[in-house]
Amino acid sequence: MAANLRKYKYEASSSTRTSAAAAKSSDSTAASQTTPSPAPIADMDVTAIKADILASLRQDISTIITQEIKNAFADNFASLKSDIHDVKIEINNNTAAIRAELDQVKADVKSVGDGLSTWSDEMVAVQETVTSLKKEMQVLKNKCEDLEGRMRRGNIRIVGVAEIQGSSTPETISSLLKEVFRLDREVRVERSHRSLTQWRPGDAPRAIIAKLNSEGDAADILRRARRGKLHYRGSPIAIFPDYTASVAKARAAFTDVRKMLHDKPGIRYGILYPARFRVTYNNVEKEFVDASKAMNYVKENILQSTEEGEQ
Repeated sequence: MAANLRKYKYEASSSTRTSAAAAKSSDSTAASQTTPSPAPIADMDVTAIKADILASLRQDISTIITQEIKNAFADNFASLKSDIHDVKIEINNNTAAIRAELDQVKADVKSVGDGLSTWSDEMVAVQETVTSLKKEMQVLKNKCEDLEGRMRRGNIRIVGVAEIQGSSTPETISSLLKEVFRLDREVRVERSHRSLTQWRPGDAPRAIIAKLNSEGDAADILRRARRGKLHYRGSPIAIFPDYTASVAKARAAFTDVRKMLHDKPGIRYGILYPARFRVTYNNVEKEFVDASKAMNYVKENILQSTEEGEQ
C-alpha cells in the first residue's frame, strides 16, 4: 500500500513539473497565439487511488487474517499433536497390558480345558463305577429283602389281643392258637413279643409278632385265619403274615382296589407274595405290581361291565 502511495506521489510531482514547463514555454510564445489547456485528470486519479487502496487493504487484511489463522491453527495443531501423541503412548501401554492379560487368560483357559478333559475322563469312570455300584446295591437290597422275608416265613402277626400282663408270652400265644382254631395239639412258639411302638393306657392293643417253631405251622395257621372271622375271649382278633416294611407298604397300595372289588359277584382277586395283585373276571386273569394300573384296569374293564350288567 505504501508503494502505491509513493507511485501516486511520484506521478503527481511529474505532472506538476510538466505543467510548469509548459507554462513557461507558453509565456515565451506569442501572446496573440492561444493554446488550449489539457483536460483535468483529478477525478480519475482519486477514483483509481481509492480502488488501489481498497484492493491493497483487502489484500493486506486477507494476508494478516490468514497469517493469524495459520498461527492459531499451528498452536492448536501442535497442542493436538502432543495430545494425540500422549494418547497413542497410553494406548500402546494399555494394549501391551491387555495383551499380557489376554495371554494369561488364554493360558488359564487352556489349563482349565486340559483339566476339564482329565476330569471328564475321570467322571466317565466315576459314573461307570456309580452305575455298577447301584446295580450291586440293588442286587444286595433284593437279596436282603428276600432273606428277611424268608426269615419271617415262620412268623405270624396277631392283632386285637388285649394288652395285659403276660398276654404276649410264647405259652400264651400257643394256648391262644389252640383255643381260637380248636386244635387238638399244641403249636410250639419259639418266641413272641409286642410291636416296639410305645403304648399308653387307652391306646389300641399293639400287634403281637410270634415266631412259630415250624414254617408249616405258620402256613397252616394263616390258611385257617383266612376262612372267617376270629374271636378270642369275646374279642375279635385277626392274624396276618409278618411282612417286611417294604413288602407291607407295597401290598397296602392295593387296599383301595380290593375295597372296590369287595362283594362283587363273579370276581376273584388276591395279593400274591411279595406284592402282586391278581384279579380274575370272565375267565380273564390279570396280575399287577403297580396299584394305579390295577385301579385303571378294574374301573375300565370290570366295574364298568358289572354296572352295565346291573342296568
